[in-house]
Amino acid sequence: MTEAAADKPRDIGLDAARGALMAYIVIVIHGTFWLSVIPPGPGSWLLFEMPPVFIITGAAFFLGELAKGRRTPYPKFLWRRAVRIMLPYFAYALACAAIVLVVRYQQDGASAQTIWAAVWAWINPITRGGGHTMYMLSWHLWFVPPFLLVTALMPFIAPRGAPLWLRPWLLALIGFAIVLGAHQINFPQNEIVQNAIFYALWAIFGVLIASAPGRYKTWEYALVLLLSLAGIFAANLAFPGRVTLDMQHNKFPPDAMFFLFCCAWMMLLLIVVRLLGDVRVDKLAHLPVLKPFMSAGYSIYLWQGLGYTIAAAVGRPQHWSPYVIWPLAIAITIILGLIASPLERIRVR
Repeated sequence: MTEAAADKPRDIGLDAARGALMAYIVIVIHGTFWLSVIPPGPGSWLLFEMPPVFIITGAAFFLGELAKGRRTPYPKFLWRRAVRIMLPYFAYALACAAIVLVVRYQQDGASAQTIWAAVWAWINPITRGGGHTMYMLSWHLWFVPPFLLVTALMPFIAPRGAPLWLRPWLLALIGFAIVLGAHQINFPQNEIVQNAIFYALWAIFGVLIASAPGRYKTWEYALVLLLSLAGIFAANLAFPGRVTLDMQHNKFPPDAMFFLFCCAWMMLLLIVVRLLGDVRVDKLAHLPVLKPFMSAGYSIYLWQGLGYTIAAAVGRPQHWSPYVIWPLAIAITIILGLIASPLERIRVR
């Protein structure tokens, strides 16, 4: 995301960042954790992808709502966002329900009760196919409920600005305290709520960055980076039996260690983006490899569950190397996502 976001109605760098993140998630993260192309221990230090997604969500909310100087009525805002998020999700969920029913009951058939149970388990974003799934069809769908919640909350939590004394190190300290406190509470639907709290903080930060480009200095990002790394390793030394450096363990639900880890990565990314400059970042939008992820990123994200499942179902019985299954999974995912992507652009009045 470029920090010129407030200066124009649509930021090309924002689109490029969104596409790059979707490509990173589909190719690197799920290649690592679904196919083990990288050992999961060191691979867990690559799990910084979701905070930038929500920072972009916050920045896009600022550009789409707050920067216009007028607010969309909340029911209309909520309906538009719900359609854009849930219509592609329902399409993917129904396809997965059908596949599972066919595979499991292709010989003896399924009763009407079984069919309804499978369909409901899939179209309900809270259960996400639980009890009626297979392979990797639903492993990534944990993202949908917190994304829906944070999006719905944006009109209420998005700040109109921030006082000058609220610097990045203080924002990080406040966020750390909130995550640490929330992690001690066992909420109903605990993981979904914990995720929503955690990622809402990053969405708010995205609004702050987009609303006042250049608000924070590069050295301030570097300070938070150093403090976060110091906090991670100090906690690991002080509480070796209570904390772990395996970020996959810290991510679900996200705890205070994961917050420090994300702070470190996010500050590094912001420093790199600032050093590259807006012109170089905007050039990413013209890279052919990012085009599908920019135009159909959400659909590609959803359909990767089926893409990876098909590739694994074909390759594993033949004892193919993960490094052969991996590019096949990516290719199938992109094709399926592009086919389904028109659903992202449907607007229901």
